[in-house]
Amino acid sequence: MVSVILVTYNTRELLARCLEALPAALTGIPYEIWVVDNGSTDDTLAWLQTHYPQIQILSNPSNRGFAAANNQAMARAQGRYFLLLNTDTIPRPGALAALVHYLEEHPEIGIAGGSLLNPDGSPQGCAADFPTLGTELLLLTGPIGRWLRGPHFPFHPPAESPKPVDWVSGACLLVRREVVEAIGGLDEGYFMYGEEVDWCWRARRAGWQVAVVPQARVIHLGSATARRMDGMRRRWLYAGKARFLRRARGPLIAALYQAAVWLITLLKWLGMTLLGRREQAAAYGAVIHPEGWLRWARIFFTPTAGLLFMLLFLSTIYTFPRWADWNQNSRLDLVLALVEQGTFRIDAFVENTGDYAVVGGHFYSDKAPGLAFAAVPVYALLHQALVHPLAAPLARYLEGSAAFRATLNPAGTGVSPWKVRLAIALVVLSALVVAFPSAAIGIWLHGLLRERFGSHPVSWILPMVYGLGTPAFAYANLFVSHQFVAALLMAAFALAWGIRRGLLGDGGRIPLGFLLAYAVISEYPAILIAAGIAVYSLWGQGGSPRRIARWTLMMALGGAIPLLLAAWHNAVVFGSPFRLGYAYSALWQDVHRQGFFSLRGPSLEALWGITFNPYRGLFFRSPFLLLGFVGLWRMLRDPEWQAEGWLATWAVLSFIAFNASSVMWDGGFAVGPRYLLPMVPFLALAAGFAVPAIARSRAGIGLVAVLGLWSFGMVVLESLAGQQFPQYQRFPLVEYVWPRWQAGDIARNWGMLLGLRGPSSLLPLGTLWGLGLGWLARPPRRFAAERIGPRVLEGRP
Repeated sequence: MVSVILVTYNTRELLARCLEALPAALTGIPYEIWVVDNGSTDDTLAWLQTHYPQIQILSNPSNRGFAAANNQAMARAQGRYFLLLNTDTIPRPGALAALVHYLEEHPEIGIAGGSLLNPDGSPQGCAADFPTLGTELLLLTGPIGRWLRGPHFPFHPPAESPKPVDWVSGACLLVRREVVEAIGGLDEGYFMYGEEVDWCWRARRAGWQVAVVPQARVIHLGSATARRMDGMRRRWLYAGKARFLRRARGPLIAALYQAAVWLITLLKWLGMTLLGRREQAAAYGAVIHPEGWLRWARIFFTPTAGLLFMLLFLSTIYTFPRWADWNQNSRLDLVLALVEQGTFRIDAFVENTGDYAVVGGHFYSDKAPGLAFAAVPVYALLHQALVHPLAAPLARYLEGSAAFRATLNPAGTGVSPWKVRLAIALVVLSALVVAFPSAAIGIWLHGLLRERFGSHPVSWILPMVYGLGTPAFAYANLFVSHQFVAALLMAAFALAWGIRRGLLGDGGRIPLGFLLAYAVISEYPAILIAAGIAVYSLWGQGGSPRRIARWTLMMALGGAIPLLLAAWHNAVVFGSPFRLGYAYSALWQDVHRQGFFSLRGPSLEALWGITFNPYRGLFFRSPFLLLGFVGLWRMLRDPEWQAEGWLATWAVLSFIAFNASSVMWDGGFAVGPRYLLPMVPFLALAAGFAVPAIARSRAGIGLVAVLGLWSFGMVVLESLAGQQFPQYQRFPLVEYVWPRWQAGDIARNWGMLLGLRGPSSLLPLGTLWGLGLGWLARPPRRFAAERIGPRVLEGRP
């Protein structure tokens, strides 16, 4: 059987003509038809469901490109052969059957292409040699190349009988299933143009031959989709050629070609601009801009994502960081020492923390240094212009504020300019270095879910539940590393996802390596998830050992600066790049000397404690995340998201196992199991895959709503109670949280600076939530084109 695959983007009329021609073209050949719609807005889906109910349909909410769409269909199709056919083709009677018969009779041929004709019957170029730098430079010159190499250049002259060639056009291409299983599908790094050249090159390297079959005559109307986007077409064409040259000829050749493209296109743009030809100038101008990063950015940076970011950011910075937290004070002391004294020693500030190391009679922070290093340039810019000038006047204002004084410890020493200076530094650094990137996690979650589910409300509900209904809310505005690391890992995951989907080139692996390494030097256990993301970025990409080694080297290059920075800090302070501050913690040696830095292997007590126990249980506070385990199962069953499912599964299970192995699993003063926070976004993403399936009935909607409201209520109550997080109460909700609320003891916040007391100080925050949710819950007019009928598979088997 032959699986015919057609990819359409607003080409309904052309698709109709192609489908009408298929029965005669495949006479005597059993076949199935798959149509992949790349976000059409011309009612293609409704038309197909009405006129061709037997056709298998896959629908994407946006244009994923030729390669990705064909791969979607090949992952599900049942045929022995895959026939890739453009919608702007009209195969002649018996043409496609001739292709099949040729492959049946020639087992050494892995890929065969038809003979393409113009509507008037004249031949079109359909087969050629693999590109070289010389041939591509000749093509850039236009008519000079045809004058030097002949009128058919760069294609072969029309053939009279089948013959082997380097590559054949993807407008009509038949490939054996065995070839796809051996070399993989089309490289999704090619959005449009060049993917068939790459595929044939890989097949040739694997020992298969490629042939053109003149008897398979197909009329090709010619780039009907791309013609309407001339500027984009040029960008896709040049990007595809550069990608192939990089793979086949090396990075230097590709770089030379890209430089030539940019220079010649710039000259053409200037010429068209001077001549007043605006459309042609715009087409050439589009080539000059970076294309891959723009396509990746458009997925994540949308108006809805911007609103989600602002809601999460303003929600988390509405309350102030807890002043007496040893963990964040230890990191703050290192920032102050570096900026104000130019030293790693925190001797002048150590009185505010118990998390310190002692080496040679001096005090140092015993924490991983990444977060403090990230805050140094921020504090260096702001401490003279903002922090110091504000300290004295703000101290006077707070002394006169009854609402603020009500939050102070009666046994404490009150307000002083020195304390206020530290508080301002803590507020500023927590907001800019932790809360800001933490809110960006909502952007990554929204973009990934929107890419999978289109306009389904889960794309904004899930980021809101994550940001406000998990312990992430409690730590997003604290100068500790948990949410900072979670943000780095999610940003790295978004980059790796873009690389795997072909949206970003190999150059994206350098910032990917930087993010992964910086996460590790900010919280050492992050190496578990960082390693998973690194493997995910390499796994399943069809690369040779040499290419994988090059990709790994690029990530290592990106990670070198953070790792060298941490090694320098450890060598200066502790005498060796490989010594950690925890080995010198003055007050915690009895704990750190148990097992390997407090790790003794998983225990049932810790596992229960970090999952369901009211003391620190994640799922007691955020039962919505339990849907994540259903979502992991669904991701692993989804061919398009299986790799992401394995990564999320690894992130969740590895961090649960790590936390359950620690002697310090409860985290001291904490809201929930704070050490699990770097993996929570991955579990939340998986929950997003479960919600659309569960919420298909009223009972399912009710379950999702109850779990979400419980999570939101529990987390908000616990995060905002008192001036410190719950301590060692075995049932914090009853023994600590509720009594604080009853007494009106609410975390210090901006409302108190306005004179509001107790729970009433949260009224501005509640108003913000109401306005934001009201906007998000509006009908999804922005993505009306993504609403499709119930029969369409939506990218799923």
